[in-house]
Amino acid sequence: MKRAFIAAAFAALLLIAQYPGESRVRLEVRDAAGRPAGVRLRVTNEAGEYFAPLGHLSQPDPQKRMSGDLLLGDNDTAPYELYAYVYDGQLIDLPFGNYRFHARKGFEYEPVLKTAAITSAPNQVVRLDMKKFEDFEAKGWFPGDTHMHFPDPAGIRYEMECEGLRVCSLLLLKSGYRTGRPGDGHFQNVEHFRGRTLQSVSSNGYFVKTGEEFRHGLLAHMIFQNLQSIVWPVSVGGLREGGAGGFDWPWMLHATAEARRQGALVTWAHWPYPTYEAPLDFALGRIDSIDLLTTGSPFEHHPVLVDIYKLRGPKVYTIPPIEAYYHYLNCGFRVALSSGSDKMAINPPMGSARTYVQTRAPLTYNSWIEGIRKGRTFVSTYPLLEFTVNGKGPGEVIALGKDSSEITIHGRGTSLEPYDVLEVIYNGSVVAKAKPLGPKHTAVIDWKMKLDRGGWIALRAHGAKMLPYGATWWKQPVMGHSTPVWLDWPGRPAPSAESAKLFLA
Repeated sequence: MKRAFIAAAFAALLLIAQYPGESRVRLEVRDAAGRPAGVRLRVTNEAGEYFAPLGHLSQPDPQKRMSGDLLLGDNDTAPYELYAYVYDGQLIDLPFGNYRFHARKGFEYEPVLKTAAITSAPNQVVRLDMKKFEDFEAKGWFPGDTHMHFPDPAGIRYEMECEGLRVCSLLLLKSGYRTGRPGDGHFQNVEHFRGRTLQSVSSNGYFVKTGEEFRHGLLAHMIFQNLQSIVWPVSVGGLREGGAGGFDWPWMLHATAEARRQGALVTWAHWPYPTYEAPLDFALGRIDSIDLLTTGSPFEHHPVLVDIYKLRGPKVYTIPPIEAYYHYLNCGFRVALSSGSDKMAINPPMGSARTYVQTRAPLTYNSWIEGIRKGRTFVSTYPLLEFTVNGKGPGEVIALGKDSSEITIHGRGTSLEPYDVLEVIYNGSVVAKAKPLGPKHTAVIDWKMKLDRGGWIALRAHGAKMLPYGATWWKQPVMGHSTPVWLDWPGRPAPSAESAKLFLA
């Protein structure tokens, strides 16, 4: 009796407040196990027009965007294509006709593209069954986003499940776009800071915590995750970060010292923009990881960010971001890779660049953070990587010597989006490569190699395709890169002389 009443009530709900010529459609969304799930969804008609589910944004007029509207964003943060995060049971009103339902759920689920004819019939349902493309969680790798400023914790918890993410770091910051007394500005997300306490929305293996982005417009932008208390003054310097007339103090080395005293993980945000203080902070061992894939291709400098952050002068500011990272590795600095979306508005999608962490323990927020600290990571905008050297994975150390200088390499890359090549990198040089094949864009490298010195070795997958996540700020390549396996050969390290000269200059 109760079920019949509920069914009748639901049927009545579907008919309430519909426009003539439209039907109210219910979406059924299921994960690989057949359980109710969430996805990122785009619904379009035959003309390509977007239709928003109830309660979500409809297509805005780009000429009428409201200044400062964080939800829609500006020309840099508004997406080329609108989408909605929806869960099983979501309703959508659609005029009669034919529609395409395009659903995505992170990097481990195959996209679903379903067509459906919507008629005047009552109680229509469109079902979206999401199937696993690869199951890296079953292999002990858990994805997260190290860097976002939008939305609030409840919104993050809602969206991260739709994007197949397990851990998200919401970062407080200070913006310096305000005049008045020296250093004036405004803060974002300070009200969500809870120290080392997880946000209350964390549940069922999904973890949200608020950290901090400590910023200076020339020296660096630093991410502090798992802080006990805020490192003040949050931003320093002038406009954009610290405020008009703000002071260039304290430096990053002081802020990172305080963050590390608290046991926080220190990450260089959107490497290498900006980067003036990098040689000092690396030399003093203050950096645990760098976010490599957040803004643009690491193989070329982002022209807008070069101008904003004044990357001119010494040669090290003109070489590609990924090469600068390799030069630090050649100098012996064992710094892990991480990545995040730097999400400030509806664009880019949460987890558009993400960090996969091998926790080697039950997944918790702390085990995920410690996995980054120990370098058990790969970063990706779609390619999923497997990489071992002599059976050891990213972040691990292999002891070498003249009688133990041969290594066995296994590398595999697979991706929902196409890429051009899978490569093994040894001390900055490509030593092996393979082309991806088949519908899963899979490439495999199994190879033995004789080494002449120690240093580092890593796996990367990349291609020319850029993902359409933004106008100038957030375009990202299809790319994945592992943290290196470290090669320890006493007296025979990676060649470092030329690399050191870059940073000394």
